[in-house]
Amino acid sequence: MPNRLLKKSAGSLLTLSFISFVACSESQTVSLTAEDFRFVPNLVRVSASFPLTLTVYNAGREMHDFDSPILLYASVKPSSERTSKSDRPGIVLEPGKSVQLVMSPPPGTYLYICRRKGHANMTGTLIVE
Repeated sequence: MPNRLLKKSAGSLLTLSFISFVACSESQTVSLTAEDFRFVPNLVRVSASFPLTLTVYNAGREMHDFDSPILLYASVKPSSERTSKSDRPGIVLEPGKSVQLVMSPPPGTYLYICRRKGHANMTGTLIVE
């Protein structure tokens, strides 16, 4: 009888471990597009429960920046698609290029912005709930 109970317990533990692994391996993907003078979408809501992969693509004709100091601090190293280096804060995106960031930000409201001259209204908000 104790042997049968031990086998059931081990099987249940293995099943729970697998379910936990599957639940932890989930992630969220958000794509932002930098167009000339705006981000699309400019409001994004995600869950704090799962890691976030954020892709920013420059579909415009001009260079754009993606800057959000707190989000960039929370991210893992950006992908190699970042093509321009700059002393400016944030990530510089040439037309037609993208960058991918992986992060697990805590709940909160995070603003993102293009800091290029003349792009002052090019902003967006990421809400992590």
